Amino acid sequence: MANVCVVGLGRIGLPLALLLAKAGHRVIGVEADPCTLGKIRKNNLDRSTSEKILLGQLLNERLFITEDSRVALSESEVVFVAIGTGICSDGTPELSNLFGLVEEICDNPDEVKGKTFILKSTLPVGTTRKIATLIEEKTGLRCGEDFFLAFCPERVLGDKALSEMASVPKIIGGMDKASSEKSAHIHETIGGKLIVVDRPETAELIKLADNAYRQTLFAFANDLALLAEQYGINAYKLIRAANDSYPRNNIPFPSAGVSGYCLTKDPLYLEVAFKEIASKRGFSSLWFWARKANDYMPIHMIDLLRQKLAAVGKKIRDSNILVCGITYKENIDDIRDSHGLEIAARLCKEGANVFLWDPRVHKRDLEFQVVDDPKEVLETLDALVFTVKHDEFVQLNDDDAIMLMLSKMRTPIVVDGWGIFQRLAGRKGLHYTCVGFVE
Repeated sequence: MANVCVVGLGRIGLPLALLLAKAGHRVIGVEADPCTLGKIRKNNLDRSTSEKILLGQLLNERLFITEDSRVALSESEVVFVAIGTGICSDGTPELSNLFGLVEEICDNPDEVKGKTFILKSTLPVGTTRKIATLIEEKTGLRCGEDFFLAFCPERVLGDKALSEMASVPKIIGGMDKASSEKSAHIHETIGGKLIVVDRPETAELIKLADNAYRQTLFAFANDLALLAEQYGINAYKLIRAANDSYPRNNIPFPSAGVSGYCLTKDPLYLEVAFKEIASKRGFSSLWFWARKANDYMPIHMIDLLRQKLAAVGKKIRDSNILVCGITYKENIDDIRDSHGLEIAARLCKEGANVFLWDPRVHKRDLEFQVVDDPKEVLETLDALVFTVKHDEFVQLNDDDAIMLMLSKMRTPIVVDGWGIFQRLAGRKGLHYTCVGFVE
């Protein structure tokens, strides 16, 4: 067993630290944010029950938490880096936190020697090699001999991190054979198939391709839905018929938008690598335009709402709208890059009175009025806008709960981003529309 450091205790770093500690390693977790650090120490993060149970078992036994990265690094043989990377306003990668850590690591060459560094943070292609070169230049040490470096991306869903980290195949992309072997050895203790690739750039591309591929599929479905609307066709029936018993089709259903931290960021990181090719041929990548297509869907949702309001003589300005769902996908609590929040912000800008309802989110420090129960505002509402397919929303179909809600509203309008309530279409006295099917 090894002494391990995990830098960054977010939605990837914490479950990784827990699994490493569960495997028997002595783990020091480093977290710079005092708020997150405090919540981990008190075990009151908004995380899965399994994470909370494991944290309660391992904290201060085999898992130790600190904000002091220098001490943690000095006491560890293996260092996992799971700090967040981002996107600047111009769409370029924001890596200052990562390179700040690398500079800190290089301050003491004696502490670098013999260590294995494993990068988990999502990176633009070529970043691992740049980090290796930087460490070599700053310390005079050689990668593959004096220290070891690999990029081994996480490919898990945040709400299933613990189970998937132990089962989803892991990509191992070392700077050299020794780095790959050392990284594979520590990953073996967690579980899951190991796939060793020839260089870190391959691993970096695989990570970005995973999410760029998924969001491109969703963009295809969303564009198909827009076309179905134009021809008065139900996109859901169209897609079911196209997929039915046909082995070469697996078209997803459309949505109110494809958001979330990774599906938003990763295609843009991949586009950075594609820049030279795009310049040569005169147009950007497929996944870049797919990202643009997905980003259009919140605008389209508002257009659908505008049409329904106009049909009853209303405008968005001064209408009371309940946005149902502000997470980036169903049945989670993560609101990063949420299209639900984007829709709410756009509606506010147009003068609507916006309320938020999300049974999965308990935040109150938002720029909107949040309700725990739609009954608080139902009688004043002009529209419900559903942006995610939470189980709680799907269950509104049971016992006609959705009908009861609509009967109490000032104006019974539903804009359905996921086709949850299609049975409402054509009901007298109701005004229903969904992405991919305009009544």
